[in-house]
Amino acid sequence: MIRAILVDDEPNALELLELYIGRIPFVDCVAAFRNPLQALEFLHQNPVDIIFLDINMPQLSGISFLETLEDRPHVVLTTAYAEYAVKSYDFAVDDYLLKPITFERFLKAVNRIKKLESQEKKPAQQEIFLLLKSGYQLLKVAVQDILYLQKDGNYMVYYTKAKKILVRENVTQALENLPNDFMQVHKSYLVPISRIEAMESGRVRVAGQWVPVGAAFRDEVGRRMGV
Repeated sequence: MIRAILVDDEPNALELLELYIGRIPFVDCVAAFRNPLQALEFLHQNPVDIIFLDINMPQLSGISFLETLEDRPHVVLTTAYAEYAVKSYDFAVDDYLLKPITFERFLKAVNRIKKLESQEKKPAQQEIFLLLKSGYQLLKVAVQDILYLQKDGNYMVYYTKAKKILVRENVTQALENLPNDFMQVHKSYLVPISRIEAMESGRVRVAGQWVPVGAAFRDEVGRRMGV
């Protein structure tokens, strides 16, 4: 379970993020603060995994808040001003969310943190899951059950051991949430290198299915496979 706190002086913003977190089974909102000074006091006694932090607050700005933290957890900044987005990366935060925040964008940030948490804390053999939004459903999918992905218009089709899952995203967005074992082999296909069973001119075989390899990707596929 990922432990999170929310820090924002706007009550409506806090309520929205609490609502979003309530829809995600692996995130627990342990506290929410309108006063950043109270949040700092809480953090001194209660370690968390992630802070969703507003930048513009009257008592203490989000940037000043970060500067006071010695043992910083993962941080996602929230702001209503696009100009702060670029500046946020100067403070080595994990992501930023531009208000008004959609659930899809929030979920993307959470999945990114979950991926980082998995890399930092989980044993190599422990199962890793993704939370995929398919239509009106949130589906928990084990990464090792994903055979390959195919682009279909504005969607990515996740081919798993049990079924196909349709997610509204592009190739780049899918890659951001997948482990490094996955790579693009074609403008429309992503595959996990560890699942490639065979390779021949212009295609690879994954779980018994032949997947095309684009000319622009052949050298990198060969390099990753040690050919």
